[in-house]
Amino acid sequence: MAIHMQPLRFTGGELVKIARLPLVWAVIVLCALVNLLMAAAATPANTVARYNYASAVAVAIGGKVGPEFDRALALIGPSGGAASSRGATSSGSAASSSGTTPPDTETVPDAKPTTSPVIIARIPKESTMTADELHRQLTAITHGATNTLAGYDATATRDAMLAQVAGDPAATWLMQRKYDAYAARVAHLASTGAALDLAAGSATDPTLNHWTNMTGYLFFETCTLAVLLMALALGYERTAGTEQLMMATRVGRRLVAPKIAAGLIASTIAYLLLVAAIVIPYLMVFDVRGVWSASVTSQFNTVFGQRPFVTWWNLTIGQYLFVRLALGLAITLCFALFTATLGLLMRNTFAVAGCVGIAVVLVIGIVGAAHATGLPWVAWIGGFNPVGVLLLREQWFTELGLDAPTAFWETGVTACSLVYLTAALTAAWRAFRHRDLAA
Repeated sequence: MAIHMQPLRFTGGELVKIARLPLVWAVIVLCALVNLLMAAAATPANTVARYNYASAVAVAIGGKVGPEFDRALALIGPSGGAASSRGATSSGSAASSSGTTPPDTETVPDAKPTTSPVIIARIPKESTMTADELHRQLTAITHGATNTLAGYDATATRDAMLAQVAGDPAATWLMQRKYDAYAARVAHLASTGAALDLAAGSATDPTLNHWTNMTGYLFFETCTLAVLLMALALGYERTAGTEQLMMATRVGRRLVAPKIAAGLIASTIAYLLLVAAIVIPYLMVFDVRGVWSASVTSQFNTVFGQRPFVTWWNLTIGQYLFVRLALGLAITLCFALFTATLGLLMRNTFAVAGCVGIAVVLVIGIVGAAHATGLPWVAWIGGFNPVGVLLLREQWFTELGLDAPTAFWETGVTACSLVYLTAALTAAWRAFRHRDLAA
């Protein structure tokens, strides 16, 4: 038999089986429609206007706030050089070079010298803010801006965390090490001037919160889909009534590996489809040209509106959104691996899905109860899995407070989860090959 020499052929066949199931497409389409509706309706038009105006300004005069930025912004003037493009997609550089005004564009007369830059901003038709109002608001929040990280002292946050683990030497030691590293990160980012990046100005916080909420829903959807797809992939023969025939031979049992591979591939494809359902509308609404290259640690981006958004890596906003989606894919695959392990140990597709659901509820309950009763070790151990990482999704790549004993916690837990779930799947596969399925 050449079955072991043609794994892609058999994996492709298993993918076709999954693709033929109407339930799979029904769930994917439903999730995509929900995401599209949320992406289209969740952000107020005035917030989009502020975002796009700040982006256009960053493209025209640079994205670092400070004295030079103040002077360049003043040259634009309250109504100077600003073209409010309602629904237009033309770039500022193209408009300047051609000397023409894009269609459907409202151009405000320039009272400043002709050397002042022209701002082409994509402002939604529903927005009630004019270019003058957008300019005045941007000037108000950026004028005299300083490097806020240079004066930021994390001692209060550090002391608050240490007070909560007082009496536990091991936890205290871990927290001290973490906040020493956190202070070093703040000093490093202060030296790079990351806080001086304009990002999206006053719209930075709400739009990044919008992205966080959107991806939060996305991750729960894709993890649920991964469970469904893997359970269906392994249970297809059972549902079709051909399991006994296929599993009667050693060759038939070898098809389980392509089934698992098909489940992982299908989960990845479903993830990418649902990502596209939020990324494409996002890019259609928001002008990211001058924003995504800004540091995510900009002073206009905060944690709960209070502390700087300090990350363990130097990340631009675009990079931050990318690594967030990458981590979400890794967690989705963790759920697929866990489902595959249960699928090899249990012969009931619905029982597999039910056990995954029970495991998720148990983890959420354990972590929640541990935090409520002040037991950090229970929360850390109970959350050392993909579900625990999902619970921290709003603050990924930051210091995470008492939710994490070390730096890079969410990344490390996800990597370890992939390793131990793969090991568990391997052990389950070995047991499955010698299991009597006649009963």
